[in-house]
Amino acid sequence: MESIKDIRKLLDRFYLGETTLEEERRMKEYFSSTKVPEEFIPDRDLFRSMDPGNEAIHVPINLDQKILAGIDREERKMTRTRRISVFSLSGLAAGLLVVIALYTGYFRNGNSARLAMQDTYENPQDAYEEAKRTLAYVSAKLNTGTDELKHVQQVSKAASDPLKSLSKINKGSRELSLLGQIQRVNDIKQ
Repeated sequence: MESIKDIRKLLDRFYLGETTLEEERRMKEYFSSTKVPEEFIPDRDLFRSMDPGNEAIHVPINLDQKILAGIDREERKMTRTRRISVFSLSGLAAGLLVVIALYTGYFRNGNSARLAMQDTYENPQDAYEEAKRTLAYVSAKLNTGTDELKHVQQVSKAASDPLKSLSKINKGSRELSLLGQIQRVNDIKQ
């Protein structure tokens, strides 16, 4: 019986692809025994699945494509939710600006019957400069209003980070699929 240290070293070499056929045979014999430490159970299952006498593990067809499709669906839901909330907030802000403009421009002055605007500047250059200054002021206020939404962006980013780890799982499943194909080719050659 192999010592646990030897098995760990062999497993490390096995996963690096550096073991010989004899060493792999020794590991198969070790893992085929009934008494395997708990830390080696995943490795035992791997070696048992590679044994041609055991039943092959059935992996559903297009499993990786189904997983990727699920990930894409979740990403689209998150993007759509973010987009809807930004559009809703911008529409609300625009509506509020219209109401304020109507109130200050028409109803506050008591001239609700008069709908035509009067020129407040005689020089068009002065009017242009005042409009530019006013728009810069409104822009600055809107920018400070959206600063609070940065927390929402951070929460959204934190929610999307676990999905990135799923891409690693997808990569691993592709590699396992390739290993299965290599095993089938080896079986055909024998």
